[in-house]
Amino acid sequence: MANDTMIVTNTPGKNLVYTNFAYCSSADLRRFAVPELRFVYAIVGDACVLSIAAHDEIPDGSIGLNSIQRKYLRVSTGDKISVKRFIPPEDFALALLTLELDYVSRARATNEQIDAVVVAQLLKRRFIDQVLTVGQKATFEYLGNNFIITVNQAAVEGLENAGIERGLLSADTYIVFEAAGGSGIQIFNQRESASSNIFRQKEFNLKALGIGGLSAEFADIFRRAFASRVFPAHVTSKLGIKHVKGMLLYGPPGTGKTLMARQIGKMLNGKDPKIVNGPEVLSKFVGETEKNIRDLFADAEQDQRTRGDQSDLHVIIFDEIDAICKSRGSTRDGTGVHDSIVNQLLTKIDGVEALNNVLLIGMTNRKDLLDEALLRPGRLEVQVEISLPDEAGRLQILEIHTNKMKENSFLAADINLSELAARTKNYSGAELEGVVKSAVSYALNRQLNMDDLTKPVEEENIKVTMDDFLNALHEVVPAFGASTGDLERCRLNGTVDCGVRHEHIQQRTMLLAEQVKLSKGSPLLTCLLEGPSGSGKTAMAATVGICSDFPYVKIVSAESMIGLSESTKCAHIVKVFVGF
Repeated sequence: MANDTMIVTNTPGKNLVYTNFAYCSSADLRRFAVPELRFVYAIVGDACVLSIAAHDEIPDGSIGLNSIQRKYLRVSTGDKISVKRFIPPEDFALALLTLELDYVSRARATNEQIDAVVVAQLLKRRFIDQVLTVGQKATFEYLGNNFIITVNQAAVEGLENAGIERGLLSADTYIVFEAAGGSGIQIFNQRESASSNIFRQKEFNLKALGIGGLSAEFADIFRRAFASRVFPAHVTSKLGIKHVKGMLLYGPPGTGKTLMARQIGKMLNGKDPKIVNGPEVLSKFVGETEKNIRDLFADAEQDQRTRGDQSDLHVIIFDEIDAICKSRGSTRDGTGVHDSIVNQLLTKIDGVEALNNVLLIGMTNRKDLLDEALLRPGRLEVQVEISLPDEAGRLQILEIHTNKMKENSFLAADINLSELAARTKNYSGAELEGVVKSAVSYALNRQLNMDDLTKPVEEENIKVTMDDFLNALHEVVPAFGASTGDLERCRLNGTVDCGVRHEHIQQRTMLLAEQVKLSKGSPLLTCLLEGPSGSGKTAMAATVGICSDFPYVKIVSAESMIGLSESTKCAHIVKVFVGF
């Protein structure tokens, strides 16, 4: 195979600059030529593959490169550069080519509007069957302006994951254009965009992502927030719709809101997400807090100005968004900072100069504290409740947290995760993780010698048993869910059969609980039990709460309010109802 070191010289003619060819003598060309190929290809330098043609003005042992090629290869005229024959493999045609457009000289720029279809046809005529490499630059002329293209992406059909960074430009190659930042170039008539594939992977395995029990919620989020973004820009333009710009994940602590938001950010194929904890935005300096909000959107604004609909998706994740977006007028600090933050955020999401390339994800435990203007369509319009997991969800969560133990044979044979899922009815995802940690601590503690903690431990003896998990259930109790212990104390001696009327009342209350549980039309019902003191009202209510099998049952009693101020009593009642 021909492999030479050649001397760099200039392209022999100004009109040859736009061909993207390298030039050598006829004698040198014969050494690199392969008879069955249309062009002669050579690897020039370390990675760039160029088509080579013969020219009478180029002496033997020299290679003519234009200024764009020399700049890309980091060489000057008179330098030596390696040139090696290149034979394209089979099925080397490019399926997708992403090119960045810029002016050769911005001093002569005219803010040109580029017709993507016309320019794609022009480039295919000019560079057909040439090998293009990621990072390579070339020039062409369009409507009197000289443009430079940079190869940003080169995908060969069937070889996307094989590290291929180059390929042959064919008539079937789909070309996507992107305007260089600050160039002012406007691209239109581009039918599709490579950025329409906004996800990094083709399919989602929530279990592999560490998300358990939230498949229904994820499906809802995908339908509302991402389905329109999967389709090309011209499809959504014809539909006359705008993408969803914000979503709110709310629910009790530990149910997986932050985890889901973090994984959504990792799955997206746009810019790296900006993760902001609500209180971090606040500043003691006047106007600095509002500036912090504006800075979060600065990159998205610049991207949309330069690339329009081809802009990447910018994700901003707000954890504890209720810390900065409280309902306007609710704070009495005299500064009005919180009101200004809400106003600034509203204008950035859906103001006069609204962005269409931003997805804002907010998370909170207290949806009731948020300003209602933030929750209307066009802002945080997708609101998904991340509630306590059901039994199937709890099983998935336990499988996720015990998967490594199972792979490394640390789980005993008596472990029954299905039984544990049934026993942990009121546990959140974080509490289930706590149960697993507690169970492991029991297993590790058995292997320790308290008289000599330096004694080495044999790994094969570590086994987490079912008894360890049962002990952990007594140690880690759910903060949310049914107050089973309080309910049982309300009927310490059980209930006594007091006749047909008493039995009828209990059946009616159980039917009401069943109606709330199953009916979507009447999710809220109230029931008043009245009677003399000691007639069993509290015991009956506690029995209904236990037998209803609701995941969340709480008691609000006068005894728990003794000694509290009126505001504290109100806060206590609100806390109970917010759990729903």
